[in-house]
Amino acid sequence: MKILFPRLSRISLEDWLKYHPYDKEMSSDHFYISMSNDIQHEILHIDINDNLVGSDYKYLSCTLACYFEDIVSQTGIWTTFVDTHKSLYNKYLPFYDTEDYAYGEINLADIRFLIWHFCSNLSVMNHLIDPYSLDGEEMALIVYNMLTEASDQAPRNEDLRNALILPSDATVYQAKEIADYLFFGSYLNRYYMMTRMEEAVINIKNQKGVNKKNLDPLIYDKHAELLFNTVSPVLAQHSFEILACRVGESHPQYRKIQSVSKRKEGLFRYKGSTVAHVQLEHIATGLTIEINTTHGPDWKIPLVADQTVVRLGFTEWNDDRWVQGTVFRITDPEKMIPDDVEKYLFAPVASQLGVVKRQEECFLEVNNGKRLAFFKDKKAAFSFVDDIWGSYHGKYGESMDRKLFDVHNLTFNVDDDSENIVVFFNPQGGVEFYADMAHFISCPGNPFFVSDSEANIETLLFDECISTEFVSLLIENRMIEIEPLLGEGGYQYVWNNCDFLLRYWKREYYRTEPKLFVE
Repeated sequence: MKILFPRLSRISLEDWLKYHPYDKEMSSDHFYISMSNDIQHEILHIDINDNLVGSDYKYLSCTLACYFEDIVSQTGIWTTFVDTHKSLYNKYLPFYDTEDYAYGEINLADIRFLIWHFCSNLSVMNHLIDPYSLDGEEMALIVYNMLTEASDQAPRNEDLRNALILPSDATVYQAKEIADYLFFGSYLNRYYMMTRMEEAVINIKNQKGVNKKNLDPLIYDKHAELLFNTVSPVLAQHSFEILACRVGESHPQYRKIQSVSKRKEGLFRYKGSTVAHVQLEHIATGLTIEINTTHGPDWKIPLVADQTVVRLGFTEWNDDRWVQGTVFRITDPEKMIPDDVEKYLFAPVASQLGVVKRQEECFLEVNNGKRLAFFKDKKAAFSFVDDIWGSYHGKYGESMDRKLFDVHNLTFNVDDDSENIVVFFNPQGGVEFYADMAHFISCPGNPFFVSDSEANIETLLFDECISTEFVSLLIENRMIEIEPLLGEGGYQYVWNNCDFLLRYWKREYYRTEPKLFVE
């Protein structure tokens, strides 16, 4: 029996344009808006694991109609994703059978994945969604039949295709415009990034001193920070990584796009200008840098050498630096003190000097070649680490003429009352400590292992303080048993798609960065 839901408002042109890089109606939009409303009407009676409510149906319907438009118009948003997934995992999609996959065409597996992806990113979710949900199967089949039946009549959106073409001589700001759309506007990422941006705006409005005059510049600046410093859940890619995959290695700007750095932010004193650059002194370190001002936004503030102080964010592109976001003039610079972390803004990470590799060598020597060590308490674990540092300084201490700093302050984040400590050497970041986990790790030399214990896989995947490398080691070597998961898929899909799930749920924390920097 069909359950009746309250009628939702129809998807409008305004709703539809939020998923597109232009702000006026194009010739093909009417067809796809109608299609998205038809999808919404057909799926309203289906609720996947009690996840979908109210406007969720509207957003999901737009997502599925945009996928249809993308496939018909060959804009490459979806094929960029499946190409990248295949290069990583030798199959087009996670979870589902893709043996008979029709590349570049409508696939039932595509729609199943998009429904899983959408439900997994609902802001209320804090647990794994089973990719084999029976309700999801029903919805996917309904939508698949609708799209295949309408495919012969569906028009190509040439305006969307043209908007996503990156010129061969593109500037960083032209590349940014397309990367911004792929990150904040395209159907694969829009819901997640929209949620992140909405949360950021709320936080900005709650800050002291925020008013109507400075609200928009603060929001614009936060948008730039998210664009360059966050990742999409889908494959944990930064915006310019997605753009690089889309344009491909044959594009003249491919290497430049790949090399775009994260956005760095700091306090600077204006020193002077040339035709194409401004010179700025970084207040925290005294270093002088140059910012390229060609093609970029107007700073719109008076600049007085050795007096004007600004806060700004920049990225690096093609061996140059470019402003990304708002340039804020500091009205009372004498009272402005840089954050402590700013003194590391230009510091090389320790891995560049081989420090992490040398630490790894000493760790393995002291621990008999094993990456994991187990201790009863904090004192014993710290004594073990002292032995590691003793070995390190004995071998390499005299060759280091600069001081090391643990800027993340995570290395010794262990409570005094922990019942056991697992010490792990991460080849990407260094020493890591994990409290009260030894009981579920089946490993030779672990005296705390309890044979019938099970690990909570959601904690391992979701907790940003648990590294990708640690979880991968446990799962790939079958050192843990997983607590039963709800759904038809059980937990086999976790074993088979471990790295994809780590990318999806760790997001910015998927790639471990060295904790040590060098002064």
